[in-house]
Amino acid sequence: MDSNRNIDNFPHCSLLLLSFFEQKGCQNSELKRELDDFDLPSDQNYFESDGDLQTDGHSSSVSYRDLLLELQNQVQPQLPVDADQARAAREMAAELIRIADLLEQRVLFQAAETLTKKLNTCGTQLWSRHLSDGVQGLLHQVAGAKEFKKELVEMALTFVLMKTVCERVPQFLFGLYGTVVQYFGSR
Repeated sequence: MDSNRNIDNFPHCSLLLLSFFEQKGCQNSELKRELDDFDLPSDQNYFESDGDLQTDGHSSSVSYRDLLLELQNQVQPQLPVDADQARAAREMAAELIRIADLLEQRVLFQAAETLTKKLNTCGTQLWSRHLSDGVQGLLHQVAGAKEFKKELVEMALTFVLMKTVCERVPQFLFGLYGTVVQYFGSR
């Protein structure tokens, strides 16, 4: 894979992030369960009603995804079903893992510890800023990162920092997932 692939040509950050987590694996069983919540049935099973409309004009049929969205009030992955997109996400995630592996583990764990403390003591509206600060700090410490496009390195560091924090505090997964997808989706 071209290590300088243009990240802008890959519009599915959520698929890429989930593929990264899948390929990187999880050490924490609670985080694994949190990730499994993203694997909703692809056939969109529905709870059927009699087809009546509610007073707001919506059908009372509700999908699992709709229920989860309502219950968690978080960004959920809208994953493409296209096999080419899934393969491209796996390939790019593997490249991001290769970049992330350049990080010295001690440096990563220190950054994750700092970020975890900040996330524990602030509201979710500040998570993006704290995550960005942590990634920028790591960018200055990665020795072999110059051979890659800055955007790829930034994405790799963001994903690996997010994963490391979520290994420590699995309950942060949905909030950080939404923060990361919003961040890369707004660029």
